[in-house]
Amino acid sequence: MESLGSATTRTHSTGFALEPAPPAVPSPSLSARQVDDAVRHQLVADIGAERLDALSRLLDRTTFGVVLHWLSSYQRRSLDTKRGYADDICRIAEWFSAATGRHPADLLQAVTFDTVTAWSLYAKSRGWSARTQRRYLSALSSLFDHARRAHRLDVENPVHLPTHAPPIGTSTNGRPPGATRVLDLPEVAAFAAACSSPEEHLVFELLFTQGLRESEVVSLDIDNLDRAHRLPVLSVARKGGRWVRRRLSDAAARQLDAYLDGRRTGPMLVHPDTGLRRDRHQLISITRRLARHARLVEPKKVTPHVLRATAITALLDKGKPLQEVQEWAGHAHASTTRGYWERRNSVQRDAALSATLTADLAEAAADLED
Repeated sequence: MESLGSATTRTHSTGFALEPAPPAVPSPSLSARQVDDAVRHQLVADIGAERLDALSRLLDRTTFGVVLHWLSSYQRRSLDTKRGYADDICRIAEWFSAATGRHPADLLQAVTFDTVTAWSLYAKSRGWSARTQRRYLSALSSLFDHARRAHRLDVENPVHLPTHAPPIGTSTNGRPPGATRVLDLPEVAAFAAACSSPEEHLVFELLFTQGLRESEVVSLDIDNLDRAHRLPVLSVARKGGRWVRRRLSDAAARQLDAYLDGRRTGPMLVHPDTGLRRDRHQLISITRRLARHARLVEPKKVTPHVLRATAITALLDKGKPLQEVQEWAGHAHASTTRGYWERRNSVQRDAALSATLTADLAEAAADLED
């Protein structure tokens, strides 16, 4: 993003020059400092002051200034995407400073192809999944592309995904890649029966009955509720900045009213002690706790995503049209939706085929004895 009020140089609000800029049309009403301050103010609302402070503390001025405008770009419309990218860059900066001793982390000046290779080896040693590694690398690659195109910085993108990231679905730790766990419906019923508080009932409604992502659930605000109808209608911000509307069930509406207890504004889900917005880690703790109370096998593996994956699979098992389930789940591609069902059912299919061979072999052996 170029300065609208500077003729030769774009500056960060601290006064540090980020880049030489071509002559711009003079604007007496908007300076580069005002643009940066406006961007910073908007990001406080979008990603939170804590994330912004962490970025400011971990990154050098040049990288921090570019990150501000990169996160505020219209290409990153979804708040979940902005927050996820901010977290990823923070963790990369923490690793970089620990590995190199350079603090603050001057990522745009110092990260090279070899640096990314070293990070990939580190990620592999931690046993991170291929999907997780690719997410981090995609964030870093996007930042460098933005610095080069939008800010005209003389940097080369050091990320080469075919070299640095394993393909999705491959093993990164010597163990076979695992599919998301899918619960049987009796297990889901036991999980629902374990819910006792209004918040627990509401979490189950949002994750399973509505099939929302954990990031979508924790991002909900009370202002997202439309009470003009008999049953509340909830507006949900999905990936890519698209909004959908979901009608809550009568039981969920009662649990929601009991949980909010008169609150009219602010985050929908809040921590009872701090009053702050719930985060995804707290949501995971809730689902694991309920799984323990329901006496499910391996309750630590029952995450919010397990409930969503179970709901998607159950709908497809019932023969609901793939396109409708895809739209309900908010998937950009039908192959993603179908993959939930195929991964679970491929095990059952292969077992049935193997059982057929075993039965045929037993029959042939019996004929030999006759």
